[in-house]
Amino acid sequence: MLACIVTISATSHAVDIRIAAEMMHFDYEETDISGNTLNQETGFIPGITLAVAQPYRSIDNTFEFSVYDGQVDYAGSTQAGQPHHTTTEQSIYRVLYKLSWSPLSTEAAFYGKTYWQQWDRDIQPSNGVSGLFERYQWWTVEAGAQLPFIKEDNQNLLLELGLLASLNGTIMIDLTNAGFGSPTLDLGNSIGFSSELKYEFRQASNSSLQFGIQFKTWEFARSDSKTISDGSNFITITEPDSKTFQTTLSASYIHHF
Repeated sequence: MLACIVTISATSHAVDIRIAAEMMHFDYEETDISGNTLNQETGFIPGITLAVAQPYRSIDNTFEFSVYDGQVDYAGSTQAGQPHHTTTEQSIYRVLYKLSWSPLSTEAAFYGKTYWQQWDRDIQPSNGVSGLFERYQWWTVEAGAQLPFIKEDNQNLLLELGLLASLNGTIMIDLTNAGFGSPTLDLGNSIGFSSELKYEFRQASNSSLQFGIQFKTWEFARSDSKTISDGSNFITITEPDSKTFQTTLSASYIHHF
């Protein structure tokens, strides 16, 4: 499955519209307090992004909405410690605002992003082991620089490097089938890194092609524990430490208005 991206970005034109195919390699790992792997999910997830940008002099404002949906492989263990393999249905939603600024004395640019994300993680039942649905939500603030290796009328090659902070993370765990409702745990804040390499070349006066690769990584620390009840029994739940790595490839068609 391919992903489509519609983007409007700042150039010398009033508006640019970009349509792209995008594919994310998803790598997620949970670890115990000793750093041992509890489970890992890896695979490719396609997505779609719609974006609108309004340039004004040396400033560019961009709004985006992104959706990724697909299935990845799950490798972990049961509560009894037995190896367990299944698949996980993944849905990722992101709403983003980006502001970039190019000083008049340089071809480089500085940018800032803020975005809200929701990740629906649906671990599928397999071999007599029940499935589990979890919903993660958090805000991210990112800041960095865009460095031009090539910047000409008919082509450009840009490297974007940034630091990010994930804020106010939460996870909802669906335990309604077991009678424990849908408790929520706080994941707190974390830091991470982002980079993107984009090459664009002009096909005609009103169109270009762009190819890109983006990498992002961040971590969430172990949550506080919460004790919940089904009315007669009590259990304690905790979300372990986690690391996320996302590598995304894109191929775009850009129309200049």
